[in-house]
Amino acid sequence: MAQIIALQFHRTGRRYHFDAQGITDLRPGDRVVVKTTRGRQLWIVAGYVPKEKLDGRAPKPIERRATPRDLVLQRQWQAKALGALIACREQAEKLRVKGSKFVKAEYSFDGSQVTILYTTEKKRTDLNILRRELRRTLRTQVELYQIGPRDFAKLLDGLGACGEQRCCTRFLTTFSSVSIRMAKLQHISLTPSEITSACGRLRCCLAYENSQYAEAAKGLPKRGKEVITPHGAGRVVEVRTLAGSIVVDVGGVRHEVQREDIGKEEFTNPPVEEKAWPDWLSAEPVSESPPPSQPAEGKKKRSRSRRRPRRRSRKKSESVASQRPISKPKTGETPTGRTGSSRRRSRRGGVQGRRDGSPG
Repeated sequence: MAQIIALQFHRTGRRYHFDAQGITDLRPGDRVVVKTTRGRQLWIVAGYVPKEKLDGRAPKPIERRATPRDLVLQRQWQAKALGALIACREQAEKLRVKGSKFVKAEYSFDGSQVTILYTTEKKRTDLNILRRELRRTLRTQVELYQIGPRDFAKLLDGLGACGEQRCCTRFLTTFSSVSIRMAKLQHISLTPSEITSACGRLRCCLAYENSQYAEAAKGLPKRGKEVITPHGAGRVVEVRTLAGSIVVDVGGVRHEVQREDIGKEEFTNPPVEEKAWPDWLSAEPVSESPPPSQPAEGKKKRSRSRRRPRRRSRKKSESVASQRPISKPKTGETPTGRTGSSRRRSRRGGVQGRRDGSPG
């Protein structure tokens, strides 16, 4: 009976199923030689795979167990990987390749092929000329392999928002799908800086507790929905998923209602009545300072906010009048602007009018 084992290229790489082909005594951590699209490589044994987890496809066979000579060759070619990456970047700059970022170079354990990983925002990038030039420079088979933003962040490593090493670098072998619904279900702020990681995608940790939140949210109404509670009909203003309760606004007063009391007019478990405080604790403290004096009855206290306008002083009005310019009288006129004869006639008429009894 064939033994199926799981292999991975590095400690946090994706696992693939291979047929051991009678190779016994394989333990997790051993190295074996396998043939892949990137040439012959040394992979790490992750463990045996049970029959229930097989997908029905025939797994590829393992060539042989790795020898000490294979491990030495792998270290020698790994030391040359940095030089191959620098040569690739220099050649790309000469050819004016824009929009592509070359991240890492990986040699096969025997040096027969080198794979250069790059990332780009463009959908299609023609790098055939660059591949030909690298073959002449490195004198080996060259393959350019495009990776996504998550794999790029995994290779760079670093710290996450929690202050620890990134999950993708530390233990994640595959990337699960993450949606904005998970953040809404967990009541997390939808600010981009709060839910995105260094790769520019949604954080992988949003999927860790999503199943627990989905199970706890069953039977709880959504925010803004009208519900009936023992306190009366009201609107849901807050949903506390992990506590299994909601906060309902009933007539301007907010009440916390448990899951089993939603839609009922009486409490399943009546709330415990609060004990009354003693009279000497509930009484208001007596102040030693005398009470403020109040105005006598019948007398209204004059408000200070409304003040009467001050009268203009006579001296000030005279000084203002004295500052007005006096126009020079014309020839034959008095300083008041009327001639002398007109003034005499007005005086005589006024005196005569008063004698006759007519108004002056």
